[in-house]
Amino acid sequence: MNIKELLKHKGLGYLIRYLIVGVINTFVGFGLIFLLTYLKVNPYIANIIGYVVGIVVSYILNSFFTFKKKANFFVFVISMGIAWLANIIMLKVALELGVNVYIAQVLAGIVYVVVGFGLSKLVVFKV
Repeated sequence: MNIKELLKHKGLGYLIRYLIVGVINTFVGFGLIFLLTYLKVNPYIANIIGYVVGIVVSYILNSFFTFKKKANFFVFVISMGIAWLANIIMLKVALELGVNVYIAQVLAGIVYVVVGFGLSKLVVFKV
């Protein structure tokens, strides 16, 4: 199966496109955060701006590329908030269990992707 076939596959195609959007979104969000930090913007303000732009970019790319369907932006934001909360819970549990901080971050990131994808597919975009 080549990449075009994978991207067209119903279940797997959604996941692959979702991960591609995640990589793009990470570069956009962190790129903006790092640029604003370099420009001496308050780190908290830079972080908020980066994440707000990231959520908007994620919504647009997921609407037009991943799921090819528009959805309620407010529902999308709430869903990503739930995914982020699951991420934080996993991070806290892993750290309390003595897991290495970098591994804990990776585990938390995996939880974020799984929950975010599930909510996007089943609740937000309903595909």
